[in-house]
Amino acid sequence: MSGKDDVRTRTWPAYLVAAVCFAIAVAVSLVNLSLIEQLRAAQAQAARTQSHSIGLVRDLDSERSTMADLMDESAQRFDIPGGQIVRVRGHLYITMHDLAAAPHGKVYQAWTIAAAGKAPQPSLTFVPDAHGVAVVALPGDAKEIAALAISIEPEGGSKTLTTKPLVVEQLD
Repeated sequence: MSGKDDVRTRTWPAYLVAAVCFAIAVAVSLVNLSLIEQLRAAQAQAARTQSHSIGLVRDLDSERSTMADLMDESAQRFDIPGGQIVRVRGHLYITMHDLAAAPHGKVYQAWTIAAAGKAPQPSLTFVPDAHGVAVVALPGDAKEIAALAISIEPEGGSKTLTTKPLVVEQLD
């Protein structure tokens, strides 16, 4: 055996170890990249979940506030067919317990009439649940509203009444 063959015999295990180390490094790098991507996906999901939770807390807080208003003994209540209009502490609610589903492509729409105004102003649109129940918190200051109307309008609502109101209630 020559000296050259002796060097090759002694160096091939080192090359083999180097090749194995390189393969392990590549495999670990690929696993690391996969774990980083999984971490990013988990962080994005956690952010979406947190955002959703914050929204649920806001909704729950709003529901509690609405329930407190609706149960307030000082609230003014105006009976209308199938429900009530409730005015309390500057808030105005429509509470329906027996409202038929609106025809296909239609929604119910609330209209407000200011104390000094004559023309109804469009407000929120709504649909009852499967049991005919709807609770709608109208925007704005209830003290400024002298009358409220409810009509059936095309989906998305209307800027002016397109049908005769089902309900018109003076809030005096």
